Amino acid sequence: MSRFFRFPYVLATIVVLGIALHWSIWQLDIMGIHAWRQTQTMTVVENFVFEDMNILNPRINSRGDGDGIFRMEFPLMQWVFAWFYRLFGDNLTIARALTFIISIFSGIGFYRLLKAYGLSDTVSSIGMWCLSWSPVFFYYAVNPLPDNLALCFGIWSLSFLKRYQQNGLVRQLAGFGIFLALATAVKLPFILFGAGYIPVFIQNLRKSPAKSILHASILIATMLPAIAWYAWVIPQWKNTALIGGVGAEASFDSASAFNNIWGVFHSLLPELFVNYAAVLFFIVGFIVLFQTKDFLKLYASEIFIFGSVLLYYLYEVNMIGMAHDYYLFPFLPIIFLLVTAGAKRVILSRQMWLRYVGLIALLILPLTAYLRAIGRWTPMGNEKAILEHKEELRNLIPDDALVVVGNDPSTHIFLYHIHKKGWTFEQDWLTTEELKDHIEHGAKYLYSNTDHVRKSEGISQFLEEPIFDKDGITVYPLKRISDS
Repeated sequence: MSRFFRFPYVLATIVVLGIALHWSIWQLDIMGIHAWRQTQTMTVVENFVFEDMNILNPRINSRGDGDGIFRMEFPLMQWVFAWFYRLFGDNLTIARALTFIISIFSGIGFYRLLKAYGLSDTVSSIGMWCLSWSPVFFYYAVNPLPDNLALCFGIWSLSFLKRYQQNGLVRQLAGFGIFLALATAVKLPFILFGAGYIPVFIQNLRKSPAKSILHASILIATMLPAIAWYAWVIPQWKNTALIGGVGAEASFDSASAFNNIWGVFHSLLPELFVNYAAVLFFIVGFIVLFQTKDFLKLYASEIFIFGSVLLYYLYEVNMIGMAHDYYLFPFLPIIFLLVTAGAKRVILSRQMWLRYVGLIALLILPLTAYLRAIGRWTPMGNEKAILEHKEELRNLIPDDALVVVGNDPSTHIFLYHIHKKGWTFEQDWLTTEELKDHIEHGAKYLYSNTDHVRKSEGISQFLEEPIFDKDGITVYPLKRISDS
């Protein structure tokens, strides 16, 4: 078996199968699960290309008549993608291909992490194989989200941390710090991987206090740019639920929290994260962990990381819910360390039947990942009508005409597809006063997928005869205030 599960062969197979199993997706428009966050990502990419390549000024389309600057995570991925767009053209397939390359490097990073544990090439390659066919990893492997890049950097940071634990070399510590800083800048929750350094620091402090403090100072220095970014932008954030966690709720809904935790444990974990075909490995991995003598001491860094990520999840439990699976990416390295430990025990078992069961499980992982993920690219809600008439809706009016669109709770999907800028509303919350204010600030057209605007006497007084009316989407020119 070791002849086949060698790193070059496994990596090549992952690449070829990844391309083939995503064959119907490469030229697909953004749609389906989490189109919201994907369209926001690609909006920033396109606005870098067509407006301003200043990496400090990411812009969105839901901006009214303003400049659209909207700073959240450091937009490194979006900015790099924008350079490829400028070189090769505005084509979503480019973004999907770049995202896929990131996922491949995540797998390579995980292989290096496993090698840092002293595992053989065969076992490390099997671990990389298992991670690559996690359904949630497979789905996002071609969907542009900054979380993909943050996960990649985070995994590489852990491989450097593990080597630093073993040899104490400054260059390994610097590698850990640099990749941790990049992961944190691209997505803040990955700063929690830094918790893995705490037990290492405590252990080193007992041996050599001066050297330990010096190394900690080096690590902090590498993190300063990421810390500076968030110190600048967090005060600008308006998402109180994201910042405040459970404290942002007027009264904490413990029933919802329990349902979400149970849902993640019994549904998302085996189905989307581990892969049903790898559940045996995950369970055996737990058994191996608790059979390991002094595992609390041996795996203190991993336990600190897991505990920190778990606390973050509990803090944001109701905001994450069951929908925001990509918020749980920081759990993936820990999950697949256990999967790899279990796969090693099963594949190297003296029981021939168990080895065959493990081999079959490994072979069907790509199929089970594909079957679980492929339906996630199905258009949801009003997406189908928008996508069907996308080009017509884009070309209906000039790109520089400000518009009002709704309902669109995402604030990004509608405007991204029609390639316009302006205002959004949701749940029929557009009022006469708001529409009037939008018109006064330059709004020329209203894109609507709701009867609310037509039935409201206050709003309808500002509407001209529609210039488009198909499949529930209507486009109205807006009257000037003096004409209404």
